[in-house]
Amino acid sequence: MISKHKTYDFNQRTLNFERKRIPTTHIIRRFIRFFSISSLFAIVLISSIFLIAESPLNIILKKQINSIKHDYVILNSEIDNLRNTLHTKHFIDDRYFRELLNLDSLSAPMRYAGIGGGDISFDMAHYPYNKMIASTATKLTATKTQIRFQDKSYDVIFKEALLFSKKLSCIPAIQPVKQTKNIWISSYFGMRKDPFTFLRQRHKGIDFAGPKNTKIYATADGIVTFTKISYIGYGKEVVISHINDYSTRYAHLNKILVKEGEEVKRGQLIGLMGNSGRSTGTHLHYEIRVKNRPVNPIYYYSDDLTEKEYELITNRIKVGGDN
Repeated sequence: MISKHKTYDFNQRTLNFERKRIPTTHIIRRFIRFFSISSLFAIVLISSIFLIAESPLNIILKKQINSIKHDYVILNSEIDNLRNTLHTKHFIDDRYFRELLNLDSLSAPMRYAGIGGGDISFDMAHYPYNKMIASTATKLTATKTQIRFQDKSYDVIFKEALLFSKKLSCIPAIQPVKQTKNIWISSYFGMRKDPFTFLRQRHKGIDFAGPKNTKIYATADGIVTFTKISYIGYGKEVVISHINDYSTRYAHLNKILVKEGEEVKRGQLIGLMGNSGRSTGTHLHYEIRVKNRPVNPIYYYSDDLTEKEYELITNRIKVGGDN
């Protein structure tokens, strides 16, 4: 029986079938052809598998990209919240304080410190979510610039507020005596009948009547420029000079508790009520002068200041005999 896997030729000389010998070169060519076809098939098969199913590296990279996108979304939200607070609170407060302190208001271009967005760089043009990244970077830069600008504005406001506070503290703004049931105004500023001559004369201050040795307080920050002890006129008196050409006089004291050249603060104890000098009874004669011109003291304090509020002012200063 002839095998189908073997090839035979008929030898006419010997009249027999003889097995045909295949050359080695032919066998090698067959093997190479088979290997080439098999390799090509394997490559096609593997490529198809990779196209259908993503590689582990691609999966990891996609997760990282999605995580970065999520971070940028959160960052955008936080920047928006910060800008909202900056624009709706700090910018409004800034305008209010500047108006209060008579400072020039800031223009919108200065306040908002606008910065152009610019084009996406070539390096970023092919990045995923490149527009979001560029927009966030621009927004963040603009916000940081606005914050720095606002900080500088607050520095200016703070320095001006300190000067303004110092000026306010040097303007007479409280009564020189604590307002209690034992204290009353016995004579107002303006024309009145002189208690000694009974002639109409101008009264240059306000008289506060009360018990002897009632505590007398400075009504503003200043320097004691004059003290005098006399048996006529204002009797024992203290004059305090303040900025902006203000001065205050406290007369008819029983005792003076400050010295000339001494710096005093609003609410500081400076003397005790008495009946010295040209006086008909225990009281304090209180004057306010602007450029040495007497003005009505009643316009320089609020009569609704409670006893407790007054004590808060005077208790801040502990000097002399005020213990």
